[in-house]
Amino acid sequence: MEALLRCRISRGMFSREVAVCGVTADGAEFSLFVPEDFVEVDESEVGTATVDGWLLVEVLAREGGRMLVRLPGQTFENGQTVTLSDSQVEFRHRREAV
Repeated sequence: MEALLRCRISRGMFSREVAVCGVTADGAEFSLFVPEDFVEVDESEVGTATVDGWLLVEVLAREGGRMLVRLPGQTFENGQTVTLSDSQVEFRHRREAV
């Protein structure tokens, strides 16, 4: 099942790549680079500033207000999976690209 994780997004090192920063359920920060196809941003375009946005994740398990998700890439700090609080994600359809 797919969900959207609330996170901070900035321009990546390469074209069509973004840097994503998020927080796990226990408050630890994580970061990774992903293709921009995996994010939805509140701003019209990610420029030099960091903006609020959403990262597409795959929910692997849910229990007791927490969920284990697979990220669309490897984090710098850990692996490809993180534990989040249910309140950090939304289960909805992604917005259509304009």
